[in-house]
Amino acid sequence: AAAPAATYEKSWQVPTTDNTDLVQPVKGAKPLEMGHFGKWTIMASSKKNMDETAEAMWWGYNMMERFRDYSVDPAFPSYSYLGPTGCSTVQRRWLSARHQPPDDEVHVVWNSGNQIQNKATIDGRTLSLSAEEVFESIRTLHVQTALQDNQFSGQRLGWFDVTGIERAVWGARDNWEKFGWPYRLLKGIAVVQDQNYSPHQEVDLYIVRSLTRDGKLLEITAVANNAKDTQEAFMNVKTDPTLRYPAKLPAWTFGVTACGSDVPYIFCGVPRFNRRLFEIQTSEPESGLDSPLLEGLDGLVNITRSAYTHVASTDPITDALFLRKWLKHEPLTDFPDSDTEAWVALPLEQVDGVSEAKKTVHYVHLSKPTGLSAELPRGQGELSLHDFEKFVRFLREQEGGLDWNHYDPFLDEHVGVEGCHMQIPAVASALLAMHNDGVPMLTRRELVTDNPGFYDTVQEERFSVFFDLPASTYAFQLRVNSDTDELKSHGLPEFCDWDFCRDEGFANYREPGALFMDPAVCGFSSLES
Repeated sequence: AAAPAATYEKSWQVPTTDNTDLVQPVKGAKPLEMGHFGKWTIMASSKKNMDETAEAMWWGYNMMERFRDYSVDPAFPSYSYLGPTGCSTVQRRWLSARHQPPDDEVHVVWNSGNQIQNKATIDGRTLSLSAEEVFESIRTLHVQTALQDNQFSGQRLGWFDVTGIERAVWGARDNWEKFGWPYRLLKGIAVVQDQNYSPHQEVDLYIVRSLTRDGKLLEITAVANNAKDTQEAFMNVKTDPTLRYPAKLPAWTFGVTACGSDVPYIFCGVPRFNRRLFEIQTSEPESGLDSPLLEGLDGLVNITRSAYTHVASTDPITDALFLRKWLKHEPLTDFPDSDTEAWVALPLEQVDGVSEAKKTVHYVHLSKPTGLSAELPRGQGELSLHDFEKFVRFLREQEGGLDWNHYDPFLDEHVGVEGCHMQIPAVASALLAMHNDGVPMLTRRELVTDNPGFYDTVQEERFSVFFDLPASTYAFQLRVNSDTDELKSHGLPEFCDWDFCRDEGFANYREPGALFMDPAVCGFSSLES
């Protein structure tokens, strides 16, 4: 059994049970309600780094790769061919973090524009930087600070493994040996949110933090540590009380799958998956696992869900209040706001495990940076988080900004959440209220990924809006399925198209060659026309 979590001084905490700090939404518009967690999109500075990131997530994180091409992946016909999603200037790889293909995805994207240097004047200092140079500087900083506190360590993506931390440790070791990805074992405190009493139970939180080639910090967390070798690995890791996360424990049962058999979820169909390595790692008795949950199961897959989006922000409270104003959320009385961090709990309609009554919660953690800044190339000095926010903000506000269909070089770095498709009037009301409140938003449209035939039968498409926060430039994407006539009947504008690979034969799925790209006719800018 795991040792009890370390105790620490909590007298300073003042639970925010009355929610008086929450900003009320505009009258007539309710905060946006969310359906499923959609995906994280991660920028890669080169095609080589994109492929390495995808390979490492497959090899060490045991993710499925989604091909979106029936001829390549006939096991999942819902991912039929959608048209070109890449060419000589844009490439992307899709992976899925668990058994449900449409949920908890990771997109790794390379754009040739990542090598282009962008100029901006920040506090009297002119910087000339490409996305590739920014990522390399941040990665060097993470290595120098041993994957611990610095100006950019607050920006992380976090999965929660319901079976235990052992597979994360094994995968991190594999990725270090195969790809040279550094990793660090950390121990924090998980405040379990499932208890029907207060204060909530506090238990050990095991964390494996890894660093990609492009300077992205990825975490896998768990509250169980079942294997002998991983128990030994964490034996001398001291609990860091600042690593205090809310944890909602899923209602998983093992050995029951969507395939209708006793085959673990991940082995439904024929996804690209490192099955041989995983079976070696998890088969009895080689693995040394001693959890009663695992008895009799050979080759049990890790079951992870996308639990935490950690956002580095120079003003965590302002950014948290913005999210609470516009997105439906739950109070976290165990995590009162402070000058250095704030948590936002986003309840989803996504079923968490096997219980229809138990839903998923995705946590957004906003934290203010401390520590060293990144060293920039060509003698341009240092880059703090403040400098980075100003730099990206300057680029984002060019050509009219998001409202005017301007997709800046750093917008590919974002988190995507599914809206409630059956609540279009409420979605439209909230988006119009955001627009009237001065929130810049970029619009995009595409085929419904898991059923592109919807367009031919009921004219249904997938519509997205992108927005960022008052301080942080990390972007949020809200996606909803509908048809354009319904959206416009509720006052929303014509949504703009994705525009890539046009010079290499990209065809609009509605009318060949007819793309909605002019900000006078699409996007929120068109409402002013």
